[in-house]
Amino acid sequence: MEELKDVRSGGNMLEKLMRKIPGFGGYLDRERRRDADKLQREFLARETIEIKKRLQDIQEELLANGNLSLMTKLDRLGNRLDRVSERIRTGASGYAAFFEINQVNSQELDRIYEHDLAMLTDLEDAKAACASLQTAVECEDNPGARVNDLQKLINQLDEKLNERERILKGVS
Repeated sequence: MEELKDVRSGGNMLEKLMRKIPGFGGYLDRERRRDADKLQREFLARETIEIKKRLQDIQEELLANGNLSLMTKLDRLGNRLDRVSERIRTGASGYAAFFEINQVNSQELDRIYEHDLAMLTDLEDAKAACASLQTAVECEDNPGARVNDLQKLINQLDEKLNERERILKGVS
Protein backbone atom coordinates (compact mmCIF):
# COMPACT_ATOMS: atom_id res chain seq x y z
CA MET A 1 0.00 0.00 0.00
CA GLU A 2 2.61 2.46 -1.15
CA GLU A 3 -0.16 4.89 -2.11
CA LEU A 4 -1.35 5.09 1.50
CA LYS A 5 2.20 5.82 2.65
CA ASP A 6 2.39 8.64 0.09
CA VAL A 7 -0.90 10.06 1.33
CA ARG A 8 0.34 10.03 4.93
CA SER A 9 3.82 11.43 4.36
CA GLY A 10 3.32 14.53 2.23
CA GLY A 11 6.51 16.03 3.58
CA ASN A 12 8.02 17.62 0.49
CA MET A 13 9.22 21.24 0.52
CA LEU A 14 6.36 22.59 -1.58
CA GLU A 15 3.83 21.24 0.88
CA LYS A 16 5.78 22.68 3.79
CA LEU A 17 5.79 26.06 2.10
CA MET A 18 2.11 25.84 1.21
CA ARG A 19 1.20 24.98 4.81
CA LYS A 20 2.33 28.49 5.70
CA ILE A 21 -0.35 29.97 3.44
CA PRO A 22 -3.51 30.49 5.49
CA GLY A 23 -6.15 27.88 4.72
CA PHE A 24 -3.98 25.79 2.46
CA GLY A 25 -2.89 23.40 5.21
CA GLY A 26 -6.52 22.58 5.97
CA TYR A 27 -7.10 21.99 2.28
CA LEU A 28 -4.16 19.55 2.16
CA ASP A 29 -5.42 17.75 5.27
CA ARG A 30 -8.90 17.39 3.75
CA GLU A 31 -7.44 16.05 0.53
CA ARG A 32 -5.33 13.53 2.44
CA ARG A 33 -8.35 12.35 4.42
CA ARG A 34 -10.34 11.95 1.20
CA ASP A 35 -7.48 10.13 -0.52
CA ALA A 36 -6.90 7.81 2.44
CA ASP A 37 -10.62 7.06 2.66
CA LYS A 38 -10.79 6.32 -1.06
CA LEU A 39 -7.77 3.99 -0.89
CA GLN A 40 -9.27 2.17 2.07
CA ARG A 41 -12.65 1.75 0.37
CA GLU A 42 -11.06 0.57 -2.89
CA PHE A 43 -9.01 -2.00 -0.99
CA LEU A 44 -12.05 -3.30 0.92
CA ALA A 45 -14.06 -3.47 -2.32
CA ARG A 46 -11.30 -5.45 -4.07
CA GLU A 47 -11.19 -7.89 -1.16
CA THR A 48 -14.97 -8.32 -1.37
CA ILE A 49 -14.77 -9.02 -5.11
CA GLU A 50 -12.01 -11.55 -4.44
CA ILE A 51 -14.34 -13.43 -2.09
CA LYS A 52 -17.03 -13.41 -4.78
CA LYS A 53 -14.58 -14.86 -7.32
CA ARG A 54 -13.73 -17.66 -4.91
CA LEU A 55 -17.44 -18.24 -4.39
CA GLN A 56 -17.93 -18.50 -8.18
CA ASP A 57 -15.14 -21.11 -8.35
CA ILE A 58 -16.96 -23.11 -5.69
CA GLN A 59 -20.21 -22.83 -7.66
CA GLU A 60 -18.47 -24.15 -10.77
CA GLU A 61 -17.14 -27.10 -8.82
CA LEU A 62 -20.59 -27.85 -7.42
CA LEU A 63 -22.09 -27.67 -10.92
CA ALA A 64 -19.42 -29.95 -12.34
CA ASN A 65 -20.29 -32.51 -9.66
CA GLY A 66 -24.02 -32.16 -10.31
CA ASN A 67 -24.68 -30.69 -6.86
CA LEU A 68 -27.34 -28.05 -7.41
CA SER A 69 -28.74 -27.90 -3.89
CA LEU A 70 -26.71 -24.84 -2.81
CA MET A 71 -26.77 -22.90 -6.07
CA THR A 72 -29.67 -20.59 -5.17
CA LYS A 73 -28.09 -19.71 -1.82
CA LEU A 74 -24.71 -19.13 -3.42
CA ASP A 75 -26.25 -16.97 -6.16
CA ARG A 76 -27.95 -14.80 -3.53
CA LEU A 77 -24.72 -14.56 -1.56
CA GLY A 78 -22.82 -13.56 -4.71
CA ASN A 79 -25.40 -10.85 -5.42
CA ARG A 80 -25.10 -9.62 -1.84
CA LEU A 81 -21.32 -9.44 -2.19
CA ASP A 82 -21.77 -7.36 -5.36
CA ARG A 83 -24.02 -4.90 -3.52
CA VAL A 84 -21.69 -4.69 -0.51
CA SER A 85 -18.67 -4.17 -2.76
CA GLU A 86 -20.43 -1.41 -4.67
CA ARG A 87 -21.52 0.32 -1.45
CA ILE A 88 -17.96 0.17 -0.13
CA ARG A 89 -16.44 1.42 -3.37
CA THR A 90 -18.79 4.33 -3.95
CA GLY A 91 -19.22 5.44 -0.36
CA ALA A 92 -22.37 7.25 0.70
CA SER A 93 -23.73 10.73 0.75
CA GLY A 94 -22.54 12.30 3.95
CA TYR A 95 -18.93 11.25 3.43
CA ALA A 96 -18.11 14.48 1.65
CA ALA A 97 -19.36 16.56 4.55
CA PHE A 98 -17.26 14.56 6.98
CA PHE A 99 -14.06 15.10 5.00
CA GLU A 100 -14.88 18.72 4.16
CA ILE A 101 -14.33 19.93 7.72
CA ASN A 102 -10.99 21.71 8.16
CA GLN A 103 -10.20 19.86 11.35
CA VAL A 104 -11.80 16.52 12.06
CA ASN A 105 -11.92 15.52 15.69
CA SER A 106 -9.18 12.91 16.22
CA GLN A 107 -11.61 10.77 18.24
CA GLU A 108 -13.99 10.70 15.26
CA LEU A 109 -11.16 9.75 12.92
CA ASP A 110 -10.01 7.04 15.32
CA ARG A 111 -13.55 5.71 15.42
CA ILE A 112 -13.69 5.54 11.62
CA TYR A 113 -10.28 3.86 11.40
CA GLU A 114 -11.25 1.39 14.13
CA HIS A 115 -14.41 0.64 12.21
CA ASP A 116 -12.48 0.16 8.95
CA LEU A 117 -10.12 -2.21 10.72
CA ALA A 118 -13.10 -4.22 11.99
CA MET A 119 -14.46 -4.41 8.43
CA LEU A 120 -11.09 -5.65 7.22
CA THR A 121 -11.11 -8.31 9.95
CA ASP A 122 -14.60 -9.37 8.83
CA LEU A 123 -13.31 -9.71 5.27
CA GLU A 124 -10.39 -11.84 6.46
CA ASP A 125 -12.86 -14.02 8.38
CA ALA A 126 -15.04 -14.26 5.27
CA LYS A 127 -12.03 -15.39 3.22
CA ALA A 128 -11.33 -18.08 5.81
CA ALA A 129 -15.00 -19.12 5.73
CA CYS A 130 -14.81 -19.30 1.94
CA ALA A 131 -11.77 -21.58 2.20
CA SER A 132 -13.65 -23.70 4.73
CA LEU A 133 -16.59 -23.89 2.32
CA GLN A 134 -14.23 -24.99 -0.46
CA THR A 135 -12.89 -27.78 1.75
CA ALA A 136 -16.41 -28.82 2.77
CA VAL A 137 -17.44 -29.02 -0.90
CA GLU A 138 -14.37 -31.08 -1.82
CA CYS A 139 -14.89 -33.45 1.12
CA GLU A 140 -18.70 -33.40 0.88
CA ASP A 141 -18.72 -32.42 4.55
CA ASN A 142 -21.89 -30.37 5.10
CA PRO A 143 -21.14 -27.42 2.80
CA GLY A 144 -24.57 -25.96 3.58
CA ALA A 145 -23.42 -25.12 7.11
CA ARG A 146 -20.32 -23.41 5.71
CA VAL A 147 -22.49 -21.34 3.34
CA ASN A 148 -24.52 -20.23 6.36
CA ASP A 149 -21.31 -19.27 8.19
CA LEU A 150 -20.17 -17.19 5.23
CA GLN A 151 -23.58 -15.59 4.92
CA LYS A 152 -23.46 -14.50 8.58
CA LEU A 153 -20.06 -12.90 8.04
CA ILE A 154 -21.24 -11.00 4.97
CA ASN A 155 -24.28 -9.83 6.94
CA GLN A 156 -21.93 -8.59 9.69
CA LEU A 157 -19.84 -6.74 7.12
CA ASP A 158 -22.94 -5.15 5.63
CA GLU A 159 -24.10 -4.02 9.08
CA LYS A 160 -20.66 -2.56 9.82
CA LEU A 161 -20.89 -0.68 6.55
CA ASN A 162 -24.25 0.74 7.66
CA GLU A 163 -22.68 1.79 10.95
CA ARG A 164 -19.73 3.43 9.15
CA GLU A 165 -22.16 5.48 7.09
CA ARG A 166 -24.00 6.53 10.25
CA ILE A 167 -20.72 7.59 11.89
CA LEU A 168 -19.69 9.63 8.86
CA LYS A 169 -23.08 11.30 8.70
CA GLY A 170 -22.85 12.13 12.39
CA VAL A 171 -25.89 10.04 13.29
CA SER A 172 -24.11 7.55 15.51
